[in-house]
Amino acid sequence: MKTLILITSMMALGLISVGCSKSNSQSTTPNNTIPAVVPPVIIDPTRGTGAGSASGTPSFTGGSTSTFTPVSMQTMNDYVATHPLNNPTNFKVNVNLAQSSTGRYGGTVTISYIDNGIPFDGIFKAGMGVNQSMSNLYDNGRAEADYNYWFKLNNELVFTGFFEDQYGSVTLTLTPESTTSTGGNDAEPIATAKYKGQIYFKNFTTTFAQHSSYRSCWYTYKGPYDCRSNVIQTKCGLTPGAETGYKLLGSFSGVDIKTGFNIQ
Repeated sequence: MKTLILITSMMALGLISVGCSKSNSQSTTPNNTIPAVVPPVIIDPTRGTGAGSASGTPSFTGGSTSTFTPVSMQTMNDYVATHPLNNPTNFKVNVNLAQSSTGRYGGTVTISYIDNGIPFDGIFKAGMGVNQSMSNLYDNGRAEADYNYWFKLNNELVFTGFFEDQYGSVTLTLTPESTTSTGGNDAEPIATAKYKGQIYFKNFTTTFAQHSSYRSCWYTYKGPYDCRSNVIQTKCGLTPGAETGYKLLGSFSGVDIKTGFNIQ
């Protein structure tokens, strides 16, 4: 998604609550009042080297690529945010994740499409390392992708996680296409299983505050770059919740878990 003019401003980080309940994505504290929201200035970038072919046909390096079906063109326009789409086609999503030493999954989720013959990509990432330790920040040493993992819900092995770029965040939800795919364990599913998925998005609504380079938005506890969802963090459900500012962007199926999660 994206080109954004940013002007440096201070952000603070804080602690999260536990339990499955509604969460406010932009809470305030007496010492850190959130400035008024300014409409975003966001433009999807054209495809860069290595993300796809100049002809517009995706040729992702690695991962699992599926046809992506947006909820509607209005929702896609909300995602793009600054210019109306003309006649976008060839929607794809590429999931390219791997398990880190902490047992969580980092990597990229890429949403691509063609408009006016030009390919566009939104590349969202979660790191494979751990948070840098700093005396004035929370979550020192925690995995950057600490909320991205497989878990059992209603007797199915499912996946949810956060990913971000400089201008917004998405959550990825994966559920088995059939009951025969419910095996595996809480670290990895059966490699031959096929999964379907949904992507929810949330644009950062500011043009004046700089996103901290030390923490991802799911570790940001107040301000315009707070992208948390209590449901995704506690794994008590599959959707981030409208109260957090996320909207369903679209769905897909046929995810190859072995390639999508780089299972050996």
